[in-house]
Amino acid sequence: MLELYIIRHGLAGKPLEDVNLDEERPLTKKGKERMKAIAKGLDEMGIAFDVVVSSPLTRSKETAEIVDKYCSDADIVYTDLLKPGATYDPLIDYLNGLTDKEKVAIVGHEPFLSGFVSYCLAKSKNSFIKLKKGGILALEMEGALKPGQCKLAWLMEPWQLEELA
Repeated sequence: MLELYIIRHGLAGKPLEDVNLDEERPLTKKGKERMKAIAKGLDEMGIAFDVVVSSPLTRSKETAEIVDKYCSDADIVYTDLLKPGATYDPLIDYLNGLTDKEKVAIVGHEPFLSGFVSYCLAKSKNSFIKLKKGGILALEMEGALKPGQCKLAWLMEPWQLEELA
């Protein structure tokens, strides 16, 4: 059974008007502190990832590095498949190629992640879930990831994970 953990990047301040500059927007000091507590909460739950896959945008990279420090000893993989504006099916194809992995974390952005989750759960292009910054949910699936055939294992608000730390 594949477990797929969907992680929204931590607090990064207000978006910048220039899209190119916004890609470099880092986590705030508070965002880094909260993500550290969230990652410790995951560690307390006994969650360890076989791989962490992240958007290449700075705020996601920093989030992935923090999560990886506490919940993985694998290298982080950066991919444009998790950038804002990406599409779901190429990401699904990529994730299905990770056949030797059982626990995979992906780190990215809204509204892409919520839309992706809705697509995985109900094969719906209309998002019915919204992840807060630092929010995490887990999907489970037997065999390959197929839209509409995943199960929601759990969804946790950032504060819930912070309390576990």
